[in-house]
Amino acid sequence: MAGTWIETNRSLEVRNKYSGEVVDHVPLCDVSVLESALRSAERGAHTMKGLPAYRRAEILEQASDEIKRSEDELAKTIAMEAGKPMKYSRKEVERARLTMKFSSEEAKRVSGEVIPFDAEPRGVDRVGYYFRVPVGVVGAITPFNDPLNLVAHKLGPAFAGGNSVILKPASVAPLSALNLASILDNSGLPSEALNVVVGAGKEVGEPLVSDRRVGMVSFTGGVEAGRRIAQLAGIKRVSMELGSNSAVIVMDDAPLDLSVSACCESGFSCQGQNCIHPQRLYVQEGVYREFEDDLVEGVERLVLGDPLDMKTDVGPMISEAEAARVEEWVHEAVEQGATVLTGGTRDGVMFRPTVLRDVPAGARIAREEVFGPVVLIEGFGGLEEAIEKSNSTGYGLQAGIFTSSIDSALRAVRDLEFGAVLVNDTSDFRVDFMPFGGVKMSGVGREGVKFAIEEMTEIKTVIYRTSG
Repeated sequence: MAGTWIETNRSLEVRNKYSGEVVDHVPLCDVSVLESALRSAERGAHTMKGLPAYRRAEILEQASDEIKRSEDELAKTIAMEAGKPMKYSRKEVERARLTMKFSSEEAKRVSGEVIPFDAEPRGVDRVGYYFRVPVGVVGAITPFNDPLNLVAHKLGPAFAGGNSVILKPASVAPLSALNLASILDNSGLPSEALNVVVGAGKEVGEPLVSDRRVGMVSFTGGVEAGRRIAQLAGIKRVSMELGSNSAVIVMDDAPLDLSVSACCESGFSCQGQNCIHPQRLYVQEGVYREFEDDLVEGVERLVLGDPLDMKTDVGPMISEAEAARVEEWVHEAVEQGATVLTGGTRDGVMFRPTVLRDVPAGARIAREEVFGPVVLIEGFGGLEEAIEKSNSTGYGLQAGIFTSSIDSALRAVRDLEFGAVLVNDTSDFRVDFMPFGGVKMSGVGREGVKFAIEEMTEIKTVIYRTSG
């Protein structure tokens, strides 16, 4: 907190999700520690507001460089605390570096524009402009699945915009967030600009989002927690990314090898614990059988094991309870008529990559976000049917379509009810400067550095009345 490690009378064990061994202990915070963090963040907000843009940019640039120098240690920490295979943990570290780099660049571009008041008769004797000012204290709550880069997506834009932050990382994977906090501290960030509190949602998270001193809440997590935050936040800015049940359409004119390999990798990377994981695959009847056979063959080649091994494709889920939940959902679907084409079994925290066919539309695994290594495959006749099926859930983060037809691609772009539509790719692609967010239950607001800065700043308008 405020650049200082504070011990409390309770601690949290952080375990290696594959071996179960204790990796580290982290102090657990309570409401009294949160109160200290809020007072510190208020002072930090005042400091950050007065920090010149070039200096904010320098700090974030230095942090980006330090992430690069620490990439091996950071990737190993991600693999241990989140169970993410090293091949993906290394990619996450690189993305976090770029997120801070983009934040550094955007810190110099937080601007406004001149307003043409003489566009109407009453404004002919006035000139003016608007510019952006920080919201003050940002309350940031982050999930376990990208424990470094999703933290960077909160901190980088917040500091670029001149705010302070109170960060509550996921309790099951807090070490990467603490590592990034240390990097920022060493990069010259004013000490009270960042306060990290680790604790339960009810004990720390709810008082954080409801406190009047917090000017904006940025949350990534589940729908139910998002609803609770919306109830508690009151009149303040709220940006929430709440997951999805993403759909991918494969037309019979699509490049088959590309669509199969992309669905195989993105469907099971990071154990499917990914908000843009392609959960529902709709494949046109002309290529359905070949696609299904090739997909199952590819999935069965995936290597399960220790995430620290570079050969591992699929590691452990975040907890045995989560693995058991996914197992339950699969069993429910089978009882309702679904067929397991491959996988469907669990060994402790390890859940074998699973492909399901004939899943009823009313099954929980078809309607909700599974957040596990499971994909559902279903055939369709025409594009209209596939679009209707894709839009049938309450989510709408990202969707994909594979096709060689520009007409089919443009129709999907027009009619799919998602925050982003990817052509000749699955739903699982994001660069960290693009606008990222969804519609319906997938959330409100947008991330992506420039767009997050807009969420984390307010417009102030200046109007001069001339005397002439």
